[in-house]
Amino acid sequence: MSGVFVRDRALMVNQWALWLVLVTLIATPLRSQAVVAVLMLYAIGYLVAHRATLRVTRFDWAVVGLLSLLLLSRVPIFVIDDYSSRYLSPGFHMIAVAPIYLMLRHLLVPVDLRHVRGFMEWGLIIGTLGALAVALYQTQVLGAYRADGFLFSINLGYLSCAMAFLAASLIRGSHRKTWLLIAALAGAITCLLTLARGAILAVPLLLILLLLLNADRLGWKAITASFVALVSLALVSYATLPAVERRVDYSIAEFTNIAQGDIGAAVSSGGRLQLWAAASDAFMERPLVGLTYDEREARIAELVEQGVLTDWVLGVGRGHAHSQYFEMAATGGVLGLLALLGYLVAPGIYHWRLYRRDRSNAWAQVALVFTVGFAIYGLTEAAIHHEMMTTFYAYMQVMLLALALCHRYGAVGVPERRG
Repeated sequence: MSGVFVRDRALMVNQWALWLVLVTLIATPLRSQAVVAVLMLYAIGYLVAHRATLRVTRFDWAVVGLLSLLLLSRVPIFVIDDYSSRYLSPGFHMIAVAPIYLMLRHLLVPVDLRHVRGFMEWGLIIGTLGALAVALYQTQVLGAYRADGFLFSINLGYLSCAMAFLAASLIRGSHRKTWLLIAALAGAITCLLTLARGAILAVPLLLILLLLLNADRLGWKAITASFVALVSLALVSYATLPAVERRVDYSIAEFTNIAQGDIGAAVSSGGRLQLWAAASDAFMERPLVGLTYDEREARIAELVEQGVLTDWVLGVGRGHAHSQYFEMAATGGVLGLLALLGYLVAPGIYHWRLYRRDRSNAWAQVALVFTVGFAIYGLTEAAIHHEMMTTFYAYMQVMLLALALCHRYGAVGVPERRG
């Protein structure tokens, strides 16, 4: 059995797992978390097989601690609601990648980065092109109003945006620049076809961040051309795709209603504002740990009776806040918000520090853009709440962190610290 966990085989297993996660995520009906689950079991076996040389540093323990925060923050509400497992599921999916992280830290050395990059790039290329093919078939052949692939349209929107900017961030220093550019465009177009406004609005923001991070090499002409291309794509989409035109007009009408104080008429955007108000109320009811889902629904019913909210909010199961921040505050309270700082804000700050120290560390840049993306998605959706998205977020975080640290130690000539 020891031969199953030898270094060369372990490296190959991890590379193919990474490729499969990226290919299956949005292009197939297969669930990518199944790949991560199998890899987690393999990682446990690997750690046991290499326990004699495994050294877990304080930094590694800190990473494991951050990965466990989501789970720990939900324990109080789990107990209050008679031990309902639905509160712990996302946290278990996040902490499940901890063995994978420890395996990668022990396994990877700088010479591996080129090979891992190849698997990641081809996974992104195939995954985004496959997702675009499905989205075009649904909208242009079947006549669907919006693309949803094999997911809900809103989840496809956020994940296709994340895939697009993973590809775009890897262009720098790659031998597959053209293919990665095509992959980034495919992901962006898929995102557009979902008509998920929160994801679509993240595209220009992430593009601005990516261009600023690469301004030293691109120059202002390339940056200006990128903005022109983005604006042109938006105008062409509005002019040629009736669904996009209707979605834009609908959004304008909603914002007009909100500005005039008629929140009830703005069903989607106004509904989110009401859900955020309900989540804020839940937070104030029990600030430390928030309210259970049943308590939130009961409280919403009271607010509707009082005329504070409209009847529309009653139709939203569990009072789902459609925001990572408000959701963690409503069911999690202060503990939930502290956990969010640990698994979302702290990684972004660390990736930024790594990139500032060494602009050649492409992995730190990719990780920074990836993390900022989820911070933006979290404004309008609980993007790290659905099990599949939680698993993808956590897995890519530990993968990119391990690669960034591997680059860092290799670049400065410091021996790789196993574990």
